[in-house]
Amino acid sequence: MSSTPTYTDDQLKDALSSLYGPNPDETCSHLHGYGDPEHKLSMLQRITATRVLDYEKLVADPTTPTESDLQAKTKEFHASHGPILNLQSVIQSQSPAMALAGEFKRASPSKGDIATNLNAGEQAAKYASSGASTISVLTETRWFKGSLDDLTEARIQTTGQSYNRPAILRKDFVINKYQIIEAASCGADTILLIVAVTPADLLKELIDYARSIGMEPLVEVHAGIELDVALGAGAKVIGVNNRNLHTFQMDLSTTDVAAEELKKRELSFNHDLAGESEKPEYSLCSLSGMSSAHDVDRYRQVGVGMCLIGESLMRAADPSAAIQALCLHPDDYASQTAQSVAGSAYTAGTKLVKVCGITNPDDALVACRSGASLIGVIFAEKSKRKVSPEQASDVVNAVRGFGERSNRETIPLPNIDRMSSTQALVAKSRALEMAARRPLVVGVFQNQEPEFIREMVEKCGLDLVQLHGKEGMKAASVENCGVPAIRVVDIETGKDGNGGAPTDITKALLDSVTSDPIAILLDTSIKGSKEGGGTGVTFDWGIAEDVQNSGLPVIIAGGLKPDNVDDAVTKIRPWGIDVSSGVEEKPGKKNVDKVQTFVQSAKRAAVEAQKGF
Repeated sequence: MSSTPTYTDDQLKDALSSLYGPNPDETCSHLHGYGDPEHKLSMLQRITATRVLDYEKLVADPTTPTESDLQAKTKEFHASHGPILNLQSVIQSQSPAMALAGEFKRASPSKGDIATNLNAGEQAAKYASSGASTISVLTETRWFKGSLDDLTEARIQTTGQSYNRPAILRKDFVINKYQIIEAASCGADTILLIVAVTPADLLKELIDYARSIGMEPLVEVHAGIELDVALGAGAKVIGVNNRNLHTFQMDLSTTDVAAEELKKRELSFNHDLAGESEKPEYSLCSLSGMSSAHDVDRYRQVGVGMCLIGESLMRAADPSAAIQALCLHPDDYASQTAQSVAGSAYTAGTKLVKVCGITNPDDALVACRSGASLIGVIFAEKSKRKVSPEQASDVVNAVRGFGERSNRETIPLPNIDRMSSTQALVAKSRALEMAARRPLVVGVFQNQEPEFIREMVEKCGLDLVQLHGKEGMKAASVENCGVPAIRVVDIETGKDGNGGAPTDITKALLDSVTSDPIAILLDTSIKGSKEGGGTGVTFDWGIAEDVQNSGLPVIIAGGLKPDNVDDAVTKIRPWGIDVSSGVEEKPGKKNVDKVQTFVQSAKRAAVEAQKGF
């Protein structure tokens, strides 16, 4: 559609009401705000209502193809490019591996622009050649900047290749049969139906119509009542959106709850059984919030058959490497896990990027949008970047908004009773890595009382803390700090970067670690200086390499900046990197270009570094 008219709130509300049908009390009770005269439309409802009005205008235009025209176009397309694939068959064919839906998404209402200049066909081909069995393409134009042309390009460029053709999903706000046949005519194998905005009778009508033209739709639910509606309408492929599309809040346990509910009803869906002659009747998919192998394995354990991953793949410097790192096959994940806990050298590369010294929400959002995992706010008294509790709270609220959460991120710590200190830190670092798939806020403290630290944690909503003084290892416990703590280890060096012998320092460090911290951060300490941190000087990175060769993953800081982060990540492959002054205009104010360049360079270098492993 070439024009993008705007609509009033009354027009949008009337458009939603037009979907309700003759018996809304029977079919609409699951809809957000139904029956409340004071209800204000959520973003999901605004987008859906806009699609209703846009398609009313489109279909009324005499130059628009009719449904009959689109049916004929669909037959021609299938004659040239092959028939529709059944989504459930595609998912089940991947067992015991997790099926992956790689998503092409240029932008979103909550994240803004993600990757507007990428080519849909090229990106889809990268996904499919690397193991994605479904390609999800956003076709909504206003908020997601997608198009049906994107969908067709994805379909054509993944057809007739050496790999199995993936199913192509039209991801949109589908509220009529016209959109379904339109999708088919452009190359889609399936469409998304969102229960949260679809009356129960209309949902059944759309499911039945999709099947009449050979499509098995993906039916999305979030709340428990929506699962009831989906099952009642006959859905077979059920996708659980971990994000509440009315509030944009994310909760990864939403999929777990849906899996448990299906088990209670004794409905067969377990993906592990999909490789047997008698297939499960249902397929369960998880549709948002995932980015790592740990996320994939979490859902594998509860019987999920497909994970949809979009933003992290769209932002990835190398989507193929990112897909391989998801460990879709359980054997791959088992191998990765065994290696990481066995005490062998840490070789998994850079996973975390921390931008420290943030003092305001704008800089925090720049760091988040650039791809930072950890956002540091400094409470140390002598720091030029010290924040007030109010400033820290503002940063926390901005980071939570970006991450679509409203509360502190609870990091599930592993049972470490029978582990050595190094093994415990390896397991804990994995937990932190998993939690940091959405940015976390770290409060940095230096020789301050535990009572003060815990007070700031509660008052500001910090996700974890970092101890940067002489507190010792055992001080970095949850009991002492209120949340998990990163423990900084100062690497003493001269102003020229020269220090002690790496071997001696490594041994002393490994002998000193306890299982109390969640992670270890190595930072430069200038000889003769009373306090470490904020030096702008690098230490001997060989020390970090030696420590990681002993099995302990570490974050490195000190003197990092956009023009040397590539070397650090490529040569040392540290688990994490931390920057502050290297991306500043002045203390407490970040330079947008430097932040973006630093984070992007680190991520690109991390991909390149891993190609040798």
